[in-house]
Amino acid sequence: MTLVERFQEFIEKRLPDPLSFALGLTGLMALLTLSLTPTAPTSLLMTWGDSLSALLTFTMQIGLTIILAYVLAQTPLIQGGLIWLAKLAKTPTQAYVLVIMTAAAFYLISWPLGPITGALLAREIAREAVARNNPVHFPLMAAGALSGYAVWEMGYSSSIALAVATEGNPTFEQIGRLIPIQETLLTPWNLLSIPGTLAVIIATVLLVHRQFDLKAPYVPDDLVMPLQEPDHRPVEIDPGEGQRRWSVFAGVLFAAYVVGWFVQRGLALELNIVNWTFLAAGLFLVRSLPHYSALFADGAKVAAPTLLQYPLYAGIMGMAIQSGLAEQFTAALVAVSDDTTLPIIAFFSAGLINIFIPSGGAQWALQGPSFIEAAKLLEVDLGLIAMSVAYGDQWTNVIQPFVAIPLLALTGLRLKHIFGFALVLCATTSVPLMAGLMFGNLQY
Repeated sequence: MTLVERFQEFIEKRLPDPLSFALGLTGLMALLTLSLTPTAPTSLLMTWGDSLSALLTFTMQIGLTIILAYVLAQTPLIQGGLIWLAKLAKTPTQAYVLVIMTAAAFYLISWPLGPITGALLAREIAREAVARNNPVHFPLMAAGALSGYAVWEMGYSSSIALAVATEGNPTFEQIGRLIPIQETLLTPWNLLSIPGTLAVIIATVLLVHRQFDLKAPYVPDDLVMPLQEPDHRPVEIDPGEGQRRWSVFAGVLFAAYVVGWFVQRGLALELNIVNWTFLAAGLFLVRSLPHYSALFADGAKVAAPTLLQYPLYAGIMGMAIQSGLAEQFTAALVAVSDDTTLPIIAFFSAGLINIFIPSGGAQWALQGPSFIEAAKLLEVDLGLIAMSVAYGDQWTNVIQPFVAIPLLALTGLRLKHIFGFALVLCATTSVPLMAGLMFGNLQY
C-alpha cells in the first residue's frame, strides 16, 4: 500500500461526519474565545445563539441552488448533455482534466456554478467509467472538481475584488478611493496565477492517481446515492394535469425576469439570479408542473445537510467576529510584517480564518481594515493586499467542509471520501498562489 493510500485510508477511518466536524469547530472556537478574549461564558453563549440565524437568507439561497440544479440535471436534455460530455473522457487523464477544467471555468464565472457543474459531471463520468471499465478514482475526481475553489477569487466571481471596486464597501472610506479590477483581477500576475494554479491541480491529481495503480474504476460502496441506480424514479403523471404548456408558461415568466435583470444591470451574476435562471431552465425542460414538483421533492433530500449545518457555521462566525478574536489575530500578524512579507502573511491569515469564517465578504470586512492600514504604512500596493486576502480565502476553501456540502450532496460522496485528497491539493496549490503574490509584489 502506497503512502497516499495509507493516508486516505486513515482519513476515511478517522474523519468525523460533516455535522460532527462543524460541532467540533464550534467547540474549538468557543475554547479559543474564552481563553484569548475577556468574553464571559454567558455572553459567548448568547452571541453564538444570536448568530445562528445570521446566514438564514444565504442558507435558503444555497439550498435552492442545490435543489434547482438537481432538478435541472434530471431533465432528459441535461442528462443527455452530461452523458455526451462524459463519453469524451476515454482515459483517466481525460476524465480528471475534463472535470477540473470545466468546474474551474464555472468557478471563475460564478462560484455557485463551480461545485454544481463539477459534481454533476464527475458523477456522470464515474457512471460512464463503470460501464466502460475506465480506471478512474471517483473521490479523487470529485476532489479535483472541489479544488476549483482555489481560483474562484481570481475571476468574475471574486467577492473581495468586486467589493473593493464597489462604492460603499467596508474599506472605502479608509482607502479613500475604489480599487478597480485593473489593479486586482486584470493584473498580469493574477491572470498568470490562474493557469499556474490549475496546472498544479491537474499535476497533483494525476500523480495521486498513479499511486493507486487502478485496474478498474474505484467507487466507494457507501455512497449516499448509489452510482448505478437512477437518482429518481419515473414520475407518474396524470394526463389531465401533465400539460407541458403550463410549465413552459411558468418558465417564460421567470426567463423574462432574468432577461430584464441582465438588460438593466449587465452581467451581474449573484446567487438569486443564478437560482431563477436554473428554475426557468428546469421548467422549460420538465414534462409538466407535477413532474417538476416531484423532482424538487427529491432534490430537497439532497440539500438537507446544507440546512442543518449552515447555521452552525454562522454561530462560529459570530463568535469569532463579535468577540474580537479574529481581529486580534489579524492585528498580531500585521504587527510583525514588513513590505515583503505582508502579502504572504495576509494570505496565510486569511486561509486560517477561512476555516472558521468561510465567507470572502465577511473576511474582508474583518481583516481588510488592518491590512489596508499596514499596506499604507509599508507602501504595499492596496490591490495586491486585497487579492492576498482573497487568495487565502479561496485557498482553504479546498478543505472547508462548509463549502463542500453542495458538491458532496450532488455526487453522493461523503466528506471522508475526498478530504484526504483535498488536504494534498490544499498543500500543493499554496505554491502557485504564493508565487503569484510574490511576483505581484515585485511589480510595485
